[in-house]
Amino acid sequence: MSLQAQGLALGRGGRWLVRDIAFELAPGTGLLVQGGNGCGKSTLLRTLCGLRRPQAGTIRWSGRPLPDAVRDLQANLAYLGHADATSADLDAEENVRSLLALAGESCTGGELDAALHALGLSPHRHVRGRALSHGLRRRAALARFWITRRPLWVLDEPLAGLDTATTHVVVDRVRAHLRSGGCAVLSCHTDTWTRTELPLHRLHWS
Repeated sequence: MSLQAQGLALGRGGRWLVRDIAFELAPGTGLLVQGGNGCGKSTLLRTLCGLRRPQAGTIRWSGRPLPDAVRDLQANLAYLGHADATSADLDAEENVRSLLALAGESCTGGELDAALHALGLSPHRHVRGRALSHGLRRRAALARFWITRRPLWVLDEPLAGLDTATTHVVVDRVRAHLRSGGCAVLSCHTDTWTRTELPLHRLHWS
């Protein structure tokens, strides 16, 4: 299992966002993408997920180029976009189950209980999304990553809207995932991840 990019170039609206991106992620390592709002971090993450094509360059999953390997890539991928994708009509527990089901995954009651507890959602498990704060909805979206068994995580601004205590919880979860041999791609516009001492390659542009 590996994710590799070579000579990658991305554009939007007739202009280049970034060019000549190159990296290789082996099991147990991650990629940190940093930069200001609007610089193309989310565009890069969607491209790495096979949701859009680059203007130039090659992305390889386990040695095979996209788009040929896109189905295999996405079968091994857990993705969290910049928007949390939770439903206002579902409660916190239902949102977690729904996000897993949409990705073709499921969970036991014990796994769900543990995920909600880890993120401080147990008291809110039956509160509908419309009544949850932005931070609590983000936690509900993140709870999937306490359950999924997929080896590649792509997380777009996963710490946005979280308090300090929950930030530490999420960082620790990513650390455990890397230690177990998984890979992660993270975006952030602050230096929070750089202080974690995780094995992260860094891409930074403005």
